[in-house]
Amino acid sequence: MSKETMRRKLVNMYLDRLNTKRLRLRPEECCLFALILMATLLRLILIYFNWPITNSDEGNMGILARHVAYNGELPIFFYGNPYLGPVEGYLAAPLFHLFGPSTFTLRLGLLPFFPLFLVCMYYLTRLLYTQKLALFTVILLCFGSQEIIARQLKAVGEYPELLFFAAFISLIVSWLAFSYHSVSKQSRTTARRIFIYGVLGLVMGVALWVDLLILPFLATGLVILLLFCHRELVSWASISLLLGIMIGAFPQLYYNVTAPLKNNSIAVLLSLSHVGSHPQPLQQIIGTLMISLPNATGFNALCLPQAFPYFGVPNVQCIVLQGGWGLGYVILWAIATFFVVRVICQGWKGTSLFNPTWEFAERQDMIRHCCQLMLLVSAGGTLVLYTLSSVSALVPAPTSRYLVCLLVATPATLWPLWNGISTWRTFVGWRASASFFIRGSLLMLILIMFILGTFRTFNEISSAQIYYRQQDQLIQKLLSLRATRIYSEYWTCNRLIFQSGEQIICSSLNENLSLGFDRYLPYRDIVRAAPHPAYVFPLGMQQTRSFDAMLHKNRQLRNAYQRLVFKGYVIYVPNI
Repeated sequence: MSKETMRRKLVNMYLDRLNTKRLRLRPEECCLFALILMATLLRLILIYFNWPITNSDEGNMGILARHVAYNGELPIFFYGNPYLGPVEGYLAAPLFHLFGPSTFTLRLGLLPFFPLFLVCMYYLTRLLYTQKLALFTVILLCFGSQEIIARQLKAVGEYPELLFFAAFISLIVSWLAFSYHSVSKQSRTTARRIFIYGVLGLVMGVALWVDLLILPFLATGLVILLLFCHRELVSWASISLLLGIMIGAFPQLYYNVTAPLKNNSIAVLLSLSHVGSHPQPLQQIIGTLMISLPNATGFNALCLPQAFPYFGVPNVQCIVLQGGWGLGYVILWAIATFFVVRVICQGWKGTSLFNPTWEFAERQDMIRHCCQLMLLVSAGGTLVLYTLSSVSALVPAPTSRYLVCLLVATPATLWPLWNGISTWRTFVGWRASASFFIRGSLLMLILIMFILGTFRTFNEISSAQIYYRQQDQLIQKLLSLRATRIYSEYWTCNRLIFQSGEQIICSSLNENLSLGFDRYLPYRDIVRAAPHPAYVFPLGMQQTRSFDAMLHKNRQLRNAYQRLVFKGYVIYVPNI
């Protein structure tokens, strides 16, 4: 067989792999997409039964969606967060007209992001690794811990869509790099590829508007394009890409141009990431490794942050289990990165990534390894940036959501365990057999952990239903008492406002009963203008104790309010 014939066969093989028009679903792929559909339906059941339990952040997004749907408002950012694009609110607004405003409808608009994310992960993994690993990765991601599933369903800012954006950007960038050989033999870039560059830019721009957490994936993706599609970027393709980015990020660009420098989204985000005291580096590492990283990557956490050093009394079992999971993730990431960097360095041959002497297969292999490194560097950058922020030491449990995009690098981190599993029949000797057994056992442990997390999630439906009914009963009680202008604490206010359809307007108070964090400031003015506002606080909260102390000291104030206890809340109703 001649050299030219061999080259043509290789080209045709890659075209068959990359060209979606020739895509033929195999039986295992049909089963996989059926599993994706089933996993999506299970999540639909969860949100139908009001799981996960809602909070004021989600209530805030629901309020924003109401204002878009019924008031014609067009907010650039999530109320109170001038750096998060409220895409979730805009998606929910038309659904509110169809199904009415509710927490279920608010979450319904996010549901399509989950199957889209899994489809992108399947084709990305198949392109960069193997089809069998792609199948395993998607099966794994169909399940998840309570933390992972809650982030996929809860409308608290950006996490369901951010997962999809990161996977989509990685997939399209890899596809463009692999398929560039078809352009290099032509005189110009095709209209199809120019359009794809535009779509990629649009998604990148919207992702930047939604949350700057996407930056590591966006930056590494652009590097891959510069390395392997640099000639194409001097054509209309780069204009299409830049135009797409500008259109997608236009709301954020407009705000940053018109707002004072100290109030632009980047400045606000940087100030929040270093808020509070300056923690010790070791505390940041422990917070990330033992609390945030396990929560973000599927470990079914059983330990509170107080069970770890620097956060409370250390518990050996918690340190071994959760710390072992976090350390294991870092070790797998380091091994995968080491091997892919070594392969790239060996293939570099001391010249450049654009070695003209490369055969077609050699260049495609280099692209594959560089795209694998793209995922690993994106995950590593996300982890490092989070560790360096103060929140990794101050509030590592709730802020583990900032590591949500690590799931996109799942196949890259699992590759050291998976590599060689499919060729187990060729193993010879006890060392090879032991290696196969250990790697297979670790993969099964990870899968079992994800499956158990899903079962634990469904066991929480009953408690979520009880909580939802209690909140609804509280709203009906307040309406019956005509307590429609109230003061409460932050985690109660927005939830009551949204669930009551803005019949109840609430303003937040701190523990010392001073003005708290009101995301939508007009509500504060409405409550302040009320002649006789009520006060509603959860039992056991510091605000309840502070208000009781005020009533005890001030007889006139004590006579002005009636104290009621209802469904875990203390209601102070004015005696009008």
